[in-house]
Amino acid sequence: MSLVLAAVAFPQNPPAQGSGGDEESRLPGTWRGDSLCAEKGTSCHDEIAVYRIASIPGKRGYLMVTGGKVVDGKEIVVGTGEWRYDTAKHTLTVELPRGVITLKVDGDKLEDVFILPDKTVLRRITLKKSG
Repeated sequence: MSLVLAAVAFPQNPPAQGSGGDEESRLPGTWRGDSLCAEKGTSCHDEIAVYRIASIPGKRGYLMVTGGKVVDGKEIVVGTGEWRYDTAKHTLTVELPRGVITLKVDGDKLEDVFILPDKTVLRRITLKKSG
């Protein structure tokens, strides 16, 4: 079973300031793609991922992300939490009990990894904005 998001996200450091504010405003929407296991042959399963990103009024530098996966053609929500947007690095990040997910923003694409506390890469995530 994948833990793409947890129901509760932990507080994070304030977002870095920079010129990416316009980019942040383009992030809300639906993002779909792949969440692939870094190591095959483990209990990890490749998934079709769906992330729904929304602005948080009055809280610049943070976005509400609801993450899910598609199982038997139906979207299942895995969790919702606040993610930090770093304007200098162009990344969305959330710290979870099981590890850290960091997604690099590149136009209409988000991609990077889910890293466990021991620095092992669990998943490689690639999403494209679909709405």
